Amino acid sequence: MEISKGMKTNSKNYYLLTDTHLSHRKIIEYGRPENYEDKIKKALLNVVKPTDVLIHLGDVCLSNYVENHNWFKNNLKCKTILVMGNHENKSNTFYLNNGWDFVCKRFSLKIFGKHITLSHCPIAWDGYYDINIHGHFHDTDHRRHEPQYNNILSEKHKLLAIEYTDYQPVNLEKFI
Repeated sequence: MEISKGMKTNSKNYYLLTDTHLSHRKIIEYGRPENYEDKIKKALLNVVKPTDVLIHLGDVCLSNYVENHNWFKNNLKCKTILVMGNHENKSNTFYLNNGWDFVCKRFSLKIFGKHITLSHCPIAWDGYYDINIHGHFHDTDHRRHEPQYNNILSEKHKLLAIEYTDYQPVNLEKFI
């Protein structure tokens, strides 16, 4: 998806969110507050407007799939994009039928003077993007040391961790 020079982008904001892990029974043991789901949902309702675009960088939930995915469609009036994470293991059709306007493994766009690639996990530099915005690592280093990330992380990678944003969606322009 590319935002062309002829399109007006100033009438909408692009918001990022990742690793919400709704209905994750054990995530509180990893340090999330007990009310993390309420914080996420309240922030989305207060911040994201119908003219905006929400880009979720994956790992929406771990159970109650239909209910959790449809929460986005039923409560937000904006366009929604799901970049599938390692916990999204259903078909694209499932996600399109349950809350999302667009579903992909990753996508790139040119906006705010940058070529940005959005993904759940960091991806190796392909010579094209200026920034790879990704989630997956949360606020710990335990995943950074997995073999698939050896020698690919660089200054071109920008981690979005919901734990660092107080469970708030992040404005894309401000983030870059």
